[in-house]
Amino acid sequence: MSNLKSRLQDLGPSITRILEIAGAAGASIGVIHNNETLHFANFGYRDVTSKVSPDEHTIYHVASLSKSFTAAAVGILVDEKKLAFEQPVSSVLGSLKHPDPSIQDHATILDFLSHRTGLATKQSLWAQDGQELLLKKNDSLSIVSYLEVVQPLGTWYNYNNWGYDVAAAIVEQASGQSWGSFVSERVLDPLQLRRTFVEANPPEDNYAMGYMPGPDGSLTPVGRPTIANGTVQQGANGIKTTASDLLQYYKTILHTWKTEVSTGSSDISSPLKNVRELLTEHISMDPKSEFKQSYGAGWAIVDLPSPVGAIGTNGMFVANMPVLGKGTEKKKLWYHNGSLVGFFSSVHVIPDTDTIVVVLVNSIPKNDAPDWIGQLLIEEILGNPDKNDYIAYAEESANSYVRMWQELEEEFNKTREQSKHKRHLDEYVGRYYNVPRNWYIEVTLEDGNLFFSFQGLASQKHQLHHHGADCFNWPLTEKRSRTLGRWPDLDASTYEFRFDTNDDDNIIALRWVHDPDIPDGEQFPKVTDAKVPNEATYAQVPVS
Repeated sequence: MSNLKSRLQDLGPSITRILEIAGAAGASIGVIHNNETLHFANFGYRDVTSKVSPDEHTIYHVASLSKSFTAAAVGILVDEKKLAFEQPVSSVLGSLKHPDPSIQDHATILDFLSHRTGLATKQSLWAQDGQELLLKKNDSLSIVSYLEVVQPLGTWYNYNNWGYDVAAAIVEQASGQSWGSFVSERVLDPLQLRRTFVEANPPEDNYAMGYMPGPDGSLTPVGRPTIANGTVQQGANGIKTTASDLLQYYKTILHTWKTEVSTGSSDISSPLKNVRELLTEHISMDPKSEFKQSYGAGWAIVDLPSPVGAIGTNGMFVANMPVLGKGTEKKKLWYHNGSLVGFFSSVHVIPDTDTIVVVLVNSIPKNDAPDWIGQLLIEEILGNPDKNDYIAYAEESANSYVRMWQELEEEFNKTREQSKHKRHLDEYVGRYYNVPRNWYIEVTLEDGNLFFSFQGLASQKHQLHHHGADCFNWPLTEKRSRTLGRWPDLDASTYEFRFDTNDDDNIIALRWVHDPDIPDGEQFPKVTDAKVPNEATYAQVPVS
C-alpha cells in the first residue's frame, strides 16, 4: 500500500501538466483504495486573485455528481414504500401533462433516472449568460411536458438534465419536504457530510471561485453557479461539496451496495437504500459499441477495459476516447462526470478493490481535466502494463477546443451577409414564446439595429446581424463568450435565428436550432397576448 501511495504522489508533475494544458485554476483530488483513504492532493488556487490554495475541505460545485444524491433520495423513499421505481411519474406528479401517451401514461421514475425517456434535452432554456437562471423551479414540469419525443420510450439513452428536475419534484411530492431539506436530513446529516451543501450560499471560509481560461491560459473569473435548493435544475446540479466529503459519501454507497448484493436485503446500518438498483445497468449508453457501457441511476457503469468519460466533454475534442485499463482483468467501474460554468468534476469507483477516485476543478477548462486525471489515477492503481498517455490526450483535446473556437469565428466572418434587408426591421420586433409560454425571446429595434434578449432581461441582451433573407445571427468571439460567463457553444447554428413567415409573408415565428435533438430547430411563435412575469421573477438566487 505504501508503494502505491508513493506512486500516486509521483503523479503530481503529470497532474500539474494536465491542469496547465487545460488552463485550470485549481484542483482537489482524493483517493480511497482497499477501503483506506490513501491520498489527497491539491493544485493551483481556489482563489486566483488572493493566491489561496485549495485543500480536501475546499467547497466546489460538483454539477452532475449531484444526480447520485437525488437518485439516493428516491431510493430511500422507495424503501419506505412511498414510491416505486417502476411507478409512472404522472401518478405522482399531476402537473406533468405530456401530449405523448407513452410518456404521460407509461414513463416511470426509473425511466427518468436512467435517461431513457427519449425526450429532447433543451439545455439552452435554463441558463445563458452569466449563469443567470432563466426559469423558476415551478417551470420545470411544464418544460418537461413539452419536450419532444425523439426516441421511443425505454429504447435509447439520451442524457437529460430535466429528468433529474422531475426526480427532485417526485422527492418533494412524496416526502412533503423540499428537495434540499430531504437530501440534507436523510443523506448529508446521517453521513456527517458537514461541508456538503444544498443551499445557495455555503460558508465563504474555504469556497472555490469559478474561472474560465482563454487560449493563452489566462483566467477569467466567472463567479459561481446559482443552482441550489429551490431553483430550476436543483436535482441535477445543486450540490456543493468537498473531496473529503465525497470520499465519505461514495464509501458509504460502496459499502451499502456490497451489503445489499451479499445479503439480498437492505443494510440497516446505512441511511442509503436500494443502492443495488441505482447501480444496476438499466440502459446501454452505446448499443453499437464493442464495449459494455450502461447507465444506472445517477451512475455510468462499464466493464473494464473500456472507454469512459461519456458524460464529460473530452469525447468532443479527441478522435477516439482511450480504452481505460488495457491489459487488466475484467472489472466493473462506476463513474460520473460533472460540468457547469466554472467547475468540472469526476468520480471513478472500482467496487472489486474498494477504490474511489474523486477529482474536483474550479474552472471550465479547455478540456475535461478531471476526466483525464481520474483515468490517470485509476490506471496507476490498476497497474496495467499498457497505460494511456493522458498528457498527450490533454494536449489533443485542449488544442481541438482552441481550434474549434477559431473555426467558429472564421465561419462567422466568412458567412456574414452584406445584403440589405428585404423588409423593414420593425417587422421582426416582438416576443417569441415557447409552447408553455414560460420562456421567450424578445426582439427590439434600437437606433436602427435589432437586438434580442432571453426572457426580456437586460442581462441577456445581444445585437442581431443580418445573415441573409429572414435570418440573423449574434456571433460571439471566444473572448466575448468567456467574459459573459457562457457555456462554450461551438456550433454556429446556436448563434442563428431564422424568422418564419405565413402565406401573406408576415413574420409569425422565430426558429432557433439550440438542441441537437431537434435539427430543424424549435419554433417560437410570435405572441402578443401573453402575460409575462417581470424581470424580478427570474432573479431566484443572486450570482455569487
